Amino acid sequence: MYSTVFRITRNLKHQIWSINYQLINLNCSHISRRDIKMKNIIRRFARKIGFDIIRTNAVSKMGVNPYLDMAKFVDSKEPILFDVGANQGQTIFKYLEVFSNSNIYSFEPSPKAFEILRDNTRNIENVSIWNYGVGSKTDSLLLNENEYSVMSSFLELGDQGWGEIKKKTIVDLIALDDFLDQHNISKVDVLKLDTQGFELEIFKGLKKSMSEGKIGLLFFEVTFINMYVGLPSFTELYEFCIDNGFELVSIYPIHYRQSIAGWTDVLFKHKSYGR
Repeated sequence: MYSTVFRITRNLKHQIWSINYQLINLNCSHISRRDIKMKNIIRRFARKIGFDIIRTNAVSKMGVNPYLDMAKFVDSKEPILFDVGANQGQTIFKYLEVFSNSNIYSFEPSPKAFEILRDNTRNIENVSIWNYGVGSKTDSLLLNENEYSVMSSFLELGDQGWGEIKKKTIVDLIALDDFLDQHNISKVDVLKLDTQGFELEIFKGLKKSMSEGKIGLLFFEVTFINMYVGLPSFTELYEFCIDNGFELVSIYPIHYRQSIAGWTDVLFKHKSYGR
């Protein structure tokens, strides 16, 4: 007898759901043809309605769950984790699933999204939230606030982007080199960026810390389609990381839009980190 267990998760950003499932052997030692047929039926049905199915016993492998991959390198009992482009706090909860004793610094430039972030993290210890954008220098800049808050960006929406710009808001920016100096932070174990095409500008404001090995792991999104005007290419981002002492750990499953590679997440590690 077998029981099928599903774990369903949702990518809030792109309205993509994934189902992790596992067949649990309750009282026999082999999987029957009927079980295999049932698994195939479930897989085909899920794909027809836009679901992705991943075996739970594959989650521990590299390249499947980025947060578990991070944990393979982070050896601090109280790691310092940065969440740049926090939106409503989605990454904070993913961090805490793996790093329960971490100290999290979270940045969100949109005033409206920041209020939701504040409410969502009000009762969580060791989470500091900042109503800042992050860029190449400490300054102010116009934020294009999209009807879908996860699509808001400092860049103009491209012809393959979506949503309507509801307002343009001047927000404060800070360079992370400045922030680390001001707060006497000598090491960031993980820096996650989800900034809708602004990653290269953030790297420029972090170049000193990157080259000095103050950033252990870099986790960020790479976009291939013309979602925003003036997006940096994967080559530019990759070369900046390599030139500043990082090496590629993993490229995660690509999300497709109209059968074309749209975006993905990548994880880099500084060569000195964990040694």
